[in-house]
Amino acid sequence: MSDSLTPAPAGTPKPIRRTNQLPASEVALATLATTVAGAWQTSELPDLLWLSKEDLAAQAANFAQHRDAADAAGDTRTPQAKRLQALDKQVAKGLPFVKNYLAEEHEENEGRAYYPEFGIEKVDRKYTLPAARAERVKALGKLLLALKAHGFDKKKYGTAFWQPLATEYAQLVQDSTATAGERSSKVSAKGQGEQLLRKALGALIHHIKANYPDTFAAQLRAFGFQKESY
Repeated sequence: MSDSLTPAPAGTPKPIRRTNQLPASEVALATLATTVAGAWQTSELPDLLWLSKEDLAAQAANFAQHRDAADAAGDTRTPQAKRLQALDKQVAKGLPFVKNYLAEEHEENEGRAYYPEFGIEKVDRKYTLPAARAERVKALGKLLLALKAHGFDKKKYGTAFWQPLATEYAQLVQDSTATAGERSSKVSAKGQGEQLLRKALGALIHHIKANYPDTFAAQLRAFGFQKESY
């Protein structure tokens, strides 16, 4: 018979099952920290040696601020990415016409010899502009110069088509790169702040239990540590 079915000897203490008293959600954690910090401010419970009531209040406010800033930076980046995808479709639409201009001007194989001048390169068996955003910006600049050099600038898919596209594309890539850096910085700051905040709240839970050994459950609820609410 399996050992798992053997009853434990009389008097054996039952294993303690601990529930996490801090929420996993960042939104809920920010709300809890603000509530707890406010409750501690008005409580007779003293400061910890390494954490004051003012420190916790500042940490809670700082975390909420960085969380909101990181979310806002992400929201800004999304429309930029969507617009870049739309411009990529315009590139895919216009580039075959430029290739046709070269094919009409030269023999097809000879026309391909000019592709590098137009920023066109072979990508996965296709001749197109580079997929990487920064490289595509450079390629669009080369394309504009080549259109004029080869006398294609006045055609339907000449300068009038490519110049606005190239200008907007370059600006979006620049803005997107800046936003990505800003978001990365804010996410890093938020992550560091979350670790400190969880450490502080965890220490405060033990502080409450040590100072209120008989009524700590009610005190935890009074401070805002109500597991069912998050």
